[in-house]
Amino acid sequence: MSLRDDLQALVQDVGVHGPFVSLFMPVHPEDVTMEKDRAQFKSLVSQAQTEFGERFPDAEWRPYGEKFALILAERQLISGTNTSMAIIAGPDRVYQYFMRLPLNPEVKITENLYVLPIIENDQYNINYDLLALEKESFRVFSVHGHDVTEVDLPDKAPTKRSAAIGTELKNSSDLQRSSGTKGSSVFHGRDPKEEADRADEERYFKMVDDWVRANISVPTHARIILMAVDEVQGEYRKISKSGVLMDQPRVAKMPPKLTKDVLHDIAVDLEQELRTMAKGQLQKALDDARSGNRYSSATPDIARAAVEGRIDTLVVKRGASAHGAIGFDHTVDRESEEARANNLLNDIAVVVLGYGGHVFVQGDDGFKDKEVAHAILRGRIG
Repeated sequence: MSLRDDLQALVQDVGVHGPFVSLFMPVHPEDVTMEKDRAQFKSLVSQAQTEFGERFPDAEWRPYGEKFALILAERQLISGTNTSMAIIAGPDRVYQYFMRLPLNPEVKITENLYVLPIIENDQYNINYDLLALEKESFRVFSVHGHDVTEVDLPDKAPTKRSAAIGTELKNSSDLQRSSGTKGSSVFHGRDPKEEADRADEERYFKMVDDWVRANISVPTHARIILMAVDEVQGEYRKISKSGVLMDQPRVAKMPPKLTKDVLHDIAVDLEQELRTMAKGQLQKALDDARSGNRYSSATPDIARAAVEGRIDTLVVKRGASAHGAIGFDHTVDRESEEARANNLLNDIAVVVLGYGGHVFVQGDDGFKDKEVAHAILRGRIG
């Protein structure tokens, strides 16, 4: 489950069906026996059961224990090259995430979903399709983080220019003559093959653009990053009208062989560029909000704005905590013993997601002393 596609739906779906037991742990994909991870998982489940009984003595542990036992029995503790795992279990459902974000073993027993580690892992994971385009052909790769998979295109896809539009050329040579000075004749050469190739190239790129949009981008809602040499980049971008082609970043080369390792390296570089772009866009949005009087950094004010549905974007300081809790009736409690043991920032994040807002977790940069969160509001203050 990815944050972009599912986390807001998850927050809205679970409603009042707590409490929640969250387990976070590193995993070791190189250990095919999973013995270390199995032992760690059992230890965390045992710890969770003890803390659950202390925190919610009237609640039944059995539904949670059954879900954890099923995960252990099905050996669902590793996935690909991910280095961490998070499991959020409620009395009715269980949600499992595999992540690249390094995590320490931890148990959270909460009334609300504990989502901050999942947000931090997925906040800049922008899934996209990579269009590898040449003058005579194209291929499409689906990219999720560092994982690259070639899309199996149907026979009707215009993957080859020769098959898509043909290569016929009626006149093999054509010269136009005009009168030069002093009655001499000047021949203006016009290479019909070159002109036909240029026209065919434009037609082919238009076919590719239309087909990719209708058959790849519309069904998946994924944006397109173009991989092509500079000349092809320029010509295709002049023709593309699909609206799904990203201006930046772009891969201005075409490796002779698109091996698994080559594609992985390209995906790593693109992910870094996308993260840098996203961070820059977020910082600009914060600056604009400050100048437009749509910004707050006071935790009580942020909590109030969250329950009123007035937060568009929330930025939480990594590792920060503020005492308090938001109930399912959206009351903010900062006084009770349970509230003082809870992280209010997580509850604010859940509420913001529930109202369709955006949440990010960032390091110390940009936070002044004692600040733990920034909020971009949906309207001006006052």
